Amino acid sequence: MSKSNARSRPLCVAMIAFPDNHHTRRWSRALTADGMSVHVIGITGDETHDRAGATRVHSPNEQAIPVLSAATRWQHAIARVKPDVVYMQWLFARPAMLLALDPRWPLVTTVMGSDVRQDPTLTESVLERSCRTALLLRSHTITAVAQPLATVVTGYHPDLRDRIEIVPFGVDTALFHPPAVVRRRLIGEPLQIGHFKSDDVVYGRLELLRAVALLHARGQPFVLHLAGRRGNDHGEVTAYLAAHPWIAAHVVDHGSLDVDAIADVYRQIDVYVMNSLQESFGVAAAEALASGVPVIASDVGGVRALVRSGDTGLLVQPGDPEALASALAEFARYPDLATSCGQRGCARVRSHFEWDDSVRQMAALLRAAAASNAGSPDVLAA
Repeated sequence: MSKSNARSRPLCVAMIAFPDNHHTRRWSRALTADGMSVHVIGITGDETHDRAGATRVHSPNEQAIPVLSAATRWQHAIARVKPDVVYMQWLFARPAMLLALDPRWPLVTTVMGSDVRQDPTLTESVLERSCRTALLLRSHTITAVAQPLATVVTGYHPDLRDRIEIVPFGVDTALFHPPAVVRRRLIGEPLQIGHFKSDDVVYGRLELLRAVALLHARGQPFVLHLAGRRGNDHGEVTAYLAAHPWIAAHVVDHGSLDVDAIADVYRQIDVYVMNSLQESFGVAAAEALASGVPVIASDVGGVRALVRSGDTGLLVQPGDPEALASALAEFARYPDLATSCGQRGCARVRSHFEWDDSVRQMAALLRAAAASNAGSPDVLAA
């Protein structure tokens, strides 16, 4: 294909990602709206077309077949869409993926956080680290959502430093915004607390329940709004609530909500808690701040890019229910502090973490990677 013909058609992006993940959906739709032809090639899912026109291509179940067979299937799944660029929206550090990526396909890789070893106490096998390092070195561009995560990436190989770009998740402020009339909570009214994560232990839901139990013991009324999917530690959360019915009586579990519904719930709360043990950026915190809600967050990862203690919220050490309870009590005692932190947080998100800006940056990086290989022949027949 000539360079002139390549420029006359939409940029074709083979997007390797989890098909039903919220971030996959919003990125594929945004890039499609930007004029690209996006084909989501995922770990699961049959071939379908979503509302924005992005195509999902059925991918192999590589767990059930040998590595070389899985690599061949991945390669043909990618090749059939004739990509100008491959966008790996997760570091699939697997031998089959490494073998599948033809060197003539430019590769852009987004590192989300849990796909690299952020916590130095965790171990990774020699094979896992070798695959991660090789895929990162194979990438034309690597995007990270915050500088601490970029630092983790450079720890895999010093040559990666010049390939990393910071592209925040970004927040759609047309959807996540403060209510039309700001509700000012009076002292003595229940503090409306939000936690919209799964109940996996890494997100600290059990710790939050222990913190609100301390609030309850001190006579501070509250309502705890929970949302998100059930995680691996759902049983422990359920058992705690069953053993503490006086806490369960103040808990509203909204279950798994779509993005429009979750935006509405943000506007109903006074403070959002993100007491995770690990966060690369904290998009939930950004969504809360965009909604005018202050955030109490664990001082981990890239969270400090969003939450500044005493300015847009409060930072606490992870794994400390007492510190978390004290931070919640601070906002309960001083409603004006919560309002002012939320207002400053909203202004910060709008000026630094606007979704449209993130999309423009990512689209430019994908086009630049494709241009670096313009004019190369198609690797495989469809």
